[in-house]
Amino acid sequence: MRNTHKQPFYQKLSLTLLSLVLIVVILRTTKDILAPVAFGFLFALLLLPVAQGLEKLRMPRGLAATLAVLLFVICMLGLLYFISWQTSTFLSDLPTLEKNLMAQANQLTLWIDEKFHVDSDQQIAWINDTAAKSITTVSQFAVNTLSSLSSLVLFLVFIPLYTFFLLYYRKLLVVFLLKLFRREHADEVHDVISRTRVVVKSYVVGLFIEMVVVAALYITALLLLGVKYAVLLGTIGAIFNVIPYIGMVITIIITLLVTLTTGTVSLALWASLVLFLIHLLDANVLLPRIVGSKVSINAMITLLGVFVGSMVWGIAGMFISIPAMALLKIIFDRIPSMKAWGILMGSGE
Repeated sequence: MRNTHKQPFYQKLSLTLLSLVLIVVILRTTKDILAPVAFGFLFALLLLPVAQGLEKLRMPRGLAATLAVLLFVICMLGLLYFISWQTSTFLSDLPTLEKNLMAQANQLTLWIDEKFHVDSDQQIAWINDTAAKSITTVSQFAVNTLSSLSSLVLFLVFIPLYTFFLLYYRKLLVVFLLKLFRREHADEVHDVISRTRVVVKSYVVGLFIEMVVVAALYITALLLLGVKYAVLLGTIGAIFNVIPYIGMVITIIITLLVTLTTGTVSLALWASLVLFLIHLLDANVLLPRIVGSKVSINAMITLLGVFVGSMVWGIAGMFISIPAMALLKIIFDRIPSMKAWGILMGSGE
């Protein structure tokens, strides 16, 4: 007789939790290897139409992939040059900004002393103590940054290489995935591959278009308000806008601090308010219409995924978390035993 004994719930739960822990440990341990591969996968899907178009012109696959990656690298270098050009002016004004920040801090100290009767000497002592701790933290951060500079360079170098290899060996990878599963599951595997390609590509392309639109709105609004470094702040804000929820908070904090040192308190508050209103417009109008992802993930799972991505891969994990969750939901929706996880990630509509 066949053994129909089922695993008890606590055993299945234990195995699931153990699997999740092992996956997180493996991802953190292999960050330097898998993170460039993940970004290469995204950019390969983005550049796939370009490579296929060049191949239709009877161009060899290797040359088509090389030209597509070269075009991508030139665009990225142009963006980095633009940001560095804007940042150079900001760095040259840092001494003046520091003086203005100290003046704002002195005014704030006097206001707190007058309104809340907190002695200014106590405030200064607290500020000095906090500054000393911050200097230690910043120094340690600088040391860690310099020590990991080589890893960052390797990360940026390997992304184009992985993108090229994924474009060049894409048919081999499809055959590999088909061979991993039984022949009767070939249709499901083809469906997952095609849907992943469509969803991730539409997400990446839509996200790029959204970044350009949001950058234009940020820069225009800040220029109309008369905020200094409006172009730099708007560009950085559009880049951080890729990170759901957290990116908006980081953008407002940076804009608030810079505007406080270059303008008035009211200007800083107005700039923060305008950026928040643009974020609401983006989240409720632009994002659904431009990005238009075919996989709807609820806000709770989105925020949780961003935090988990940050914990596992740092800033790179925050950027990669949304397309990774979209890929997982596609897979979960097509595996009967994993459909419950797909329902949990969905919007419930």
